[in-house]
Amino acid sequence: MKQRLLYLCVAFFILPTCGIAGGFSKLPVSARAVTLGGSLVSFSDDPNVVFYNPAGIAALKTLSISTSYTQLFTGISDDRLSYISGSAVANLGLVGNLGVGIRSFSSNFWKENEIVGSYAQSLFDLFFIGGSVKLMQWSTPAPSGRLAVPEEGLSNVTLSFDAGAQAQLNNIVPDNDIRFGVFVGDITQPSIAKNGAPEGKLNLRLSTGIAYISRVYNYAVTAHYTVAGTMRRLGVGLEILALETSVLEQPVHLVVRAGGGGGLQATAKQGDLNGGLGLTIAGLSFDYAFAYQTELSYVSGTHHLTLRYSF
Repeated sequence: MKQRLLYLCVAFFILPTCGIAGGFSKLPVSARAVTLGGSLVSFSDDPNVVFYNPAGIAALKTLSISTSYTQLFTGISDDRLSYISGSAVANLGLVGNLGVGIRSFSSNFWKENEIVGSYAQSLFDLFFIGGSVKLMQWSTPAPSGRLAVPEEGLSNVTLSFDAGAQAQLNNIVPDNDIRFGVFVGDITQPSIAKNGAPEGKLNLRLSTGIAYISRVYNYAVTAHYTVAGTMRRLGVGLEILALETSVLEQPVHLVVRAGGGGGLQATAKQGDLNGGLGLTIAGLSFDYAFAYQTELSYVSGTHHLTLRYSF
């Protein structure tokens, strides 16, 4: 029991990829985001950007949907830590784009759910702005066991808001673009404590990112920097089109990805190394990522699976 609690504390309150700004809702969403260093703050071709920067959904031209499943730390045998998410973005023409996202974390000791509604607008296809409203719910069961102190379980529901912007510079050199992203998360800093105690407030989260996208050699390089309370994190990632062919007259693309990141503060330098791939056939994409935490050698890594489809 003590070993399990120790793993949970380390995994979710110390690791930079999981404990950003407090609350398990900061777990990485989608296999692609994991392999690109933990963020899609400067990307715009993926419905999962509703969780990282709502401005990014403005560039999507068709209905796009996605769902993800994550198995966390397979080395923990007496608890199954699971995490699922889903997202969808619809293009409404001149009105703008609407997005919705849902994610849920579950363990024996804690459950967390979040529903996100996003809106974004593009200005001349060069500048994009967006915002999100989030409904968040946390709960923990009543203590159990022979020595447990009798008390009720806890549950809380609250609202929060995110905002973001992106800018794209096309043809820096022929067929090479640069995209910048800025994100502000949990603007109202809601408290996860039922009594609203300030000690339970989520930290304001600030993220900036840049992506260099080559349409000549079909690769993208990205880097992002995040600040949340005392946490400082840098993440980097690389995405390369490794194979382009067709099967039964349907286009097939195979993408390989690698990345990582870590905390920059002296007291928390935990890092992660990530790798994965993405296979797209006729608009349906399957993404896989494996994340290895360099400071947690006894709990194994995490596996991330994502399905995406663009109509």
